[in-house]
Amino acid sequence: MRVISGLYKGRKLKFIKDKEIRPTKGIVREAIFDTLRAWIVNKKVIELFAGCGMLGIEALSHGAKKIIFVEREKKCVEIIKENIKNLKLEKKCEILKGDSEYEIEKLENLKYDLIISDPPYNFPVSKLERIMEKIVKLDILKKNGILVIEHEFKKEVPIVEGFELIKKKKYGKTGLTYLRRIK
Repeated sequence: MRVISGLYKGRKLKFIKDKEIRPTKGIVREAIFDTLRAWIVNKKVIELFAGCGMLGIEALSHGAKKIIFVEREKKCVEIIKENIKNLKLEKKCEILKGDSEYEIEKLENLKYDLIISDPPYNFPVSKLERIMEKIVKLDILKKNGILVIEHEFKKEVPIVEGFELIKKKKYGKTGLTYLRRIK
């Protein structure tokens, strides 16, 4: 896998070949950052369910100022560390090892601009809804901040109080839902 575009375009990223871990396809990464390209510069980003960190690294490649990766799988955390080291991004990155639903509690009131979430396709909608409610309650995402959720297209993403739908897109079996924090 390679960085799709931006400052690190073409740089190799390590990933895990495991049927349980689904790296974000290039076309989907490209779509996310085509949408956010000018907006993301100097923004602070959180990547929930980070996997191997590809979306966060793409964010940095497009000018994001800081990224926090949240991932519970030890083997994925090790790959994120390797990718960060290989690209010399240590000063711009932080990794929280643990379950996204609980690790975000450590970020209360830190005010990030963008949260990218790529939970497993079989992740329960009720848990996703709880995470979204925590994002609002803990005031992690700034007003007008954006939450991008990658999901199986046939699965409906809840829109909890405090968010408004910006847009939804489909790429094969993958859906992207963009939400804005409104209060």
